Amino acid sequence: MKKSFLLLITVMLIVSSNAQDAFKVQMDVYKSALKYYDLQTAVSALYNAMAIKPERKDLKDSLALLYFAGERYAQSNALAEEILKEDPKRVDMLEVVAVSKTSLNAIKEALADYENLYKEKKEVYYLYQIATLQYQLKRYGEAVVSIDQIVADPKSSQQNVTIRAQNGQAQEVPLKAAAYNVKGIIAMDLNQEDAAKLNFDEALKVFPDFVLAKGNIKMIQDKKAKTNSTSPKPASQTPAQKAPVK
Repeated sequence: MKKSFLLLITVMLIVSSNAQDAFKVQMDVYKSALKYYDLQTAVSALYNAMAIKPERKDLKDSLALLYFAGERYAQSNALAEEILKEDPKRVDMLEVVAVSKTSLNAIKEALADYENLYKEKKEVYYLYQIATLQYQLKRYGEAVVSIDQIVADPKSSQQNVTIRAQNGQAQEVPLKAAAYNVKGIIAMDLNQEDAAKLNFDEALKVFPDFVLAKGNIKMIQDKKAKTNSTSPKPASQTPAQKAPVK
């Protein structure tokens, strides 16, 4: 009996040792793959490591962030959602979910996630994302309220956001300028061109080199010039149309 028991312990130790060695191999592969930015191999190594040690919950975090870094948003969103079920206040995973859903064009769901994120961490950047998503959903009144909160916050002049124009050109601009630009676009959508120009001007006061705001002002000017050129001119009076002289 004692011999059988000792044999069982020996077998268990060997299995444990082999599992430990296999886990270490997979983690070494993972680290090497990251070093050379081989995301596919890194993902495979993580899955193997998780199979060997399913109790290592931190590996799921790493996998979610790895998918996110590789812009595989469906996978990063699914994993982050699982993690949030256990800990709904994980700010890093809330951000992964919000950005992933935005990239997947799930705008309404992304807005809800950014609102949850803003509740947990009152960052003006999150409020800017909320405003842009509200605009995309045509919830103009809510977007304007969010923008007014942004421009009233001193941090909005200190933090930058990357803005992309339609031609793909990217530019780092202060959040305050970006917020004024969105408010101007909302006014344009509502055919309030004077109000739109005022907001674009405010954006340029904050950041004079703001390419997109300059382009939006030019768009308004071109539209006005076109309208004026196509407007019918009043016909000159013919003698018969003039009032008789008394």
